[in-house]
Amino acid sequence: MKFAQAFLLLLVTASVSLFAQEATEAELNRLEDLRYQAMKDVDNATLDKIFADEFVYQTLQGKTHSKQSYIASLQKGDVKINSFQRENSRVKFLGDVATVMATTHLDVVLGGEAKKLSLFYLNVWVKRDGRWQLLQRQSTALPKPQ
Repeated sequence: MKFAQAFLLLLVTASVSLFAQEATEAELNRLEDLRYQAMKDVDNATLDKIFADEFVYQTLQGKTHSKQSYIASLQKGDVKINSFQRENSRVKFLGDVATVMATTHLDVVLGGEAKKLSLFYLNVWVKRDGRWQLLQRQSTALPKPQ
């Protein structure tokens, strides 16, 4: 009987752990969408909460932005997002650190020039004080279809 109880406890623990990971994965994907919406809306307050103070973004143009410089570039209109669509999100966890790799299709204006971009990106999130913050981001342009 003790074996059956131990096995049942193991199953319940595994199920709870899997549910918690799925919930966390859903939360990170929700934050990814919220981040894009905040960038589109130039919602500085939301971006300030989402980006960690030491946030670093390596852009596909080769620029390196801090939290402050990236929010300022959105505010100045250097980058204007008209629409976005995220897909193929893959989330991996290592304790209080998570990576999100995904593809995004964007209709943007960069430096006054309208563009349609497809990006692959890697974001590194860290959980602090019970909430996730974006620590680092790097993106690259996907090849245009032939």
